[in-house]
Amino acid sequence: MAVANLKRQRASDTQETLPNNDEDSASYSYSPRSANEFVDEHFIQDVSGVLDAASPLRCSDSIRAKQLAAKVCERLEALISKYANAVALIEVRQCPSEQNRAYWQLAQRTQTLHSTQLNRRFAWGLTVCGTHVRACLFGNDDILASEVMDVATESGRKQLVTLLVNWAMCESQRLGYDSTIRYNGETGQWEIDVWDNESRVTHAYIHERTLFDTSSQFGRRTRCFIASAKENSGKQPVQKVLIKDAWAPTEFPGSEVVRDELSNLRTIRDKLGADDTLAGTYSHLEAGGVVQQMHTKQRTADDTTVSIFADIDASVLEDVPARIHRRVATTPVGEQLKSVRSVDELIVVVGDVMAAHTAIVRRCGILHRDLSTNNIMFCHDDDGMVRGLLIDFDNAVLQSDLHDEQRLDQIGTFPYMSIGNLEQSSVKRTALDDWESLIYILCWLGTIGINRDDQTNVKIRSDLTICHWHDGSAANIAKAKRRTLQHSDLFGNEILACFAHPLLYANLARLILELRSQLFYNERLSRLARGCFDFEPKYSSIRKAKPRAHHLDCNIDISTVDPFARRAEFADAIVDDLLEVVQKYRKAALERIKDAQ
Repeated sequence: MAVANLKRQRASDTQETLPNNDEDSASYSYSPRSANEFVDEHFIQDVSGVLDAASPLRCSDSIRAKQLAAKVCERLEALISKYANAVALIEVRQCPSEQNRAYWQLAQRTQTLHSTQLNRRFAWGLTVCGTHVRACLFGNDDILASEVMDVATESGRKQLVTLLVNWAMCESQRLGYDSTIRYNGETGQWEIDVWDNESRVTHAYIHERTLFDTSSQFGRRTRCFIASAKENSGKQPVQKVLIKDAWAPTEFPGSEVVRDELSNLRTIRDKLGADDTLAGTYSHLEAGGVVQQMHTKQRTADDTTVSIFADIDASVLEDVPARIHRRVATTPVGEQLKSVRSVDELIVVVGDVMAAHTAIVRRCGILHRDLSTNNIMFCHDDDGMVRGLLIDFDNAVLQSDLHDEQRLDQIGTFPYMSIGNLEQSSVKRTALDDWESLIYILCWLGTIGINRDDQTNVKIRSDLTICHWHDGSAANIAKAKRRTLQHSDLFGNEILACFAHPLLYANLARLILELRSQLFYNERLSRLARGCFDFEPKYSSIRKAKPRAHHLDCNIDISTVDPFARRAEFADAIVDDLLEVVQKYRKAALERIKDAQ
């Protein structure tokens, strides 16, 4: 069911913010999903925080928050019922001159379609501008639009009727639906299939709630679900898993390294699975592979953008990235960092995560490259003790793929990126880049509050130095980080002194100070390898800074004055020092937690 004469509309051209004019768009829908799915105790806590920030009155209990949550739930229910079962959205305008506005508005509403339909892979839409009708196909990277079907003419009306009949009679997967995500009307539950490429077996899971939904219909469109394993006999669900669903590029233009999360997870599972000391501190692969979509003649095939666009002329798809639809199920299912109960719990989480990170680097040869507040989670053991959890190996690579003088891609989240990553320097990426990211994460949490309760009562001033780590270009963020980290007094006065609760967060501040010291001013290295700026090549200072025999970098030529480059050569030794610091603080924090019980 191809639309003839499709042409490309750049995805970036659809991002203009437009007013919401609900009367301008028509859709047909009824949803078996409930807005209650989105509301839990965490949702109510978040609503309470929003309420406190927006009102001069304080919310001393959860009653007011629950009332607001109920109103939000009603709004969500209305939104869901409008979009959740729509086959395609229609954007209507009075005249052909409003065609671009129609594209923009349709793109915005299609984004809502993706977020409310659990089983949506891609979407169709129609724009009606006067008598001009166009069919639109929303892919991951572009919008494809047909030539005009002018319903004022007989041929135009025939084209439109043919299109609508094709939509009515074609297979559901060609309408953009996912045959591997099904709604069971008898149980009132969604079922999700995860195909395991290795065992060649399909694992069925029951959807419990959506943990993370994509904010855009473009790109990877990553979604995360919490689900329970469903036995083939149809018995009650057993093991809970985290299902990650994403459209990964098959190639990475401009990058010389391969990113394959599924392969990385298999390697980590096979090499670390028998180590009980690391159990539960990293994503353990249960099943995963390329989604197998049902096609004609009851046959399945890999779900890719190539198969979706199979009937479209290749010239239209020039430069459109090819993507493959992958789904993985991992354990354990963790909680977000903002749910930790104390600074001590946060420190324990950091200790566990960085121990797992170090084991993955050294025993699996895999570098994570994207530490952030979203990728560090935690669980509670049966005895109530907290355990850190490192997730999301989407951007991880084999260390063997990284080498000197390589054109390195810029990976991660700007506020938490290392300086070298932000500047795309030629210095080889090592585990030190991820440890540097950890410092930025902890500084940010110390400023905004480590958990929901603390974050509710904190207002971030825009003039704080740490805001320069979050706003602006990559070059400016890197410059701000270099300046702040270079001097201990500046770092203490402009970062640590601005923590939300200086007394309560004192142990966190001490941990950060020691991490900064070991990473940027490690005494086992010469002065040439310390700090954040190139050592100025003045004769007298170079002579004084020249590495001595006891320095790790004593054999590196003194002409290398980039401290990041010198430190990268001794990443393993520096990581040992960093890990010793976090384990020392983890041990003390764990003792305080046990004493408080």
